[in-house]
Amino acid sequence: MQFVSFVLLAATLLVAQAQEELPGGAATTASAASDYPSTKDATKQADYEETPATAASAQQHLRRANVFNSNSSYNGNGNGKINVVVVLKDEGRRRKLSGNGHETAAERKAAAEENMAAAAAAASSMGANATFTYGTALYGFAASIPSGLLKKIEADPRVKSVDEDATVQLDPIELGGDRRRLAQTTPWGISRVKGGATYTGTGRAWVIDTGIDLDHPDLNVDKVKSKTYAGKTPDDENGHGMLDLLDLLLMLVLLLWTHVAGTIAAINNSIGVVGVAAGAPVVAVRVLDRRGSGSISGVNKGVDYVAQNCVSSDVANMSLGGSYYKPLNDAVIAASGKCPFFIAAGNSGDNAEKYSPASANGPNVYTVSAFKSGDTWASFSNHGSVVDYAEPGVSIYSTWKGGGYNTISGTSMATPHLAGVKLVGSITTDGTVNNDPDGKPDPIGVC
Repeated sequence: MQFVSFVLLAATLLVAQAQEELPGGAATTASAASDYPSTKDATKQADYEETPATAASAQQHLRRANVFNSNSSYNGNGNGKINVVVVLKDEGRRRKLSGNGHETAAERKAAAEENMAAAAAAASSMGANATFTYGTALYGFAASIPSGLLKKIEADPRVKSVDEDATVQLDPIELGGDRRRLAQTTPWGISRVKGGATYTGTGRAWVIDTGIDLDHPDLNVDKVKSKTYAGKTPDDENGHGMLDLLDLLLMLVLLLWTHVAGTIAAINNSIGVVGVAAGAPVVAVRVLDRRGSGSISGVNKGVDYVAQNCVSSDVANMSLGGSYYKPLNDAVIAASGKCPFFIAAGNSGDNAEKYSPASANGPNVYTVSAFKSGDTWASFSNHGSVVDYAEPGVSIYSTWKGGGYNTISGTSMATPHLAGVKLVGSITTDGTVNNDPDGKPDPIGVC
């Protein structure tokens, strides 16, 4: 098991007039601790109280057992505890669904609630107070525990795996383009995938990221189903009151997922842009807070929520990722049994199999690389055998926070093109990308 510090793929973005290469200079990386509810342990036995000696012993144990990455500098949440994600064995679930996708919404909700209650009870019996519980895509819990409790949890026969929770780090972004509300235009990427027709289906797009501008005039946001597991609202917050430049940069990255939603489903009207599945409902599933900070446990909770509520005609988009992390891959694969998941390949110019959830592999999981106009490979894009399709990802014009519009780049921008294509119907192919570095050109998915 590994410690992993997740990095948003959207971190390496192009301005509207930039070349296809992503900027590499003058970078300022920002990180923040994950937000956890304050907790008290269910048990206060002396065996589990934190001391410098027990903390050091636990850290050595974790490294010997390869539970955490040996070069990790992560030491917990700052109060003498460690943050963990515990996956329980499936036989402990109180209610199992058939898995054929024909369960009613009420049946799925009831099963999720019973399983989450069982996970909470298991956590309590182990001496942990769960911060999140999972009952659909995963069965288990996240908790902040004294390090002395770790061995007890690992040894519990109900436990399948224990992984260290991780925080999200944001790389800088650069902004470009005109954010004014102008007459409607069809972005080149929408044209390339043959999208833009008004959506007439019954599905919706679940956007698992930092939220969506709930009141953008060019988006049809399903506010009822939108959910947050970071911050107070699923809205893409504007950050009023943030005074220094670093905080401003962190706030700007939150605008990205309004951009993602617009590529999938911006309304065909007289303003701004049109999306691939124009006017389709979009749902904000927020797993990062207003500073761009979050945890793997929160991302897992967002995936679990989508698995509980989506239907087969829906799509889920994840334009985020980082180093390989098996529990997240497992959650995505399990959730994809309910609706297809579309995952950004990553912007490291590397093999995508090293990253999660890009390396998640299943019949209903689609990993997406990026190309620029002319079907030429975007050099920043990850590649490899886990990639399923390539889509437009350079100089992509779409919706932006505050009712505006902007042009940015990345595999985070490519992924929602394919999600929109699938929302419209079956994915067909129209050629392959040029200059794919792995020598096996990715097909281009279109409507």
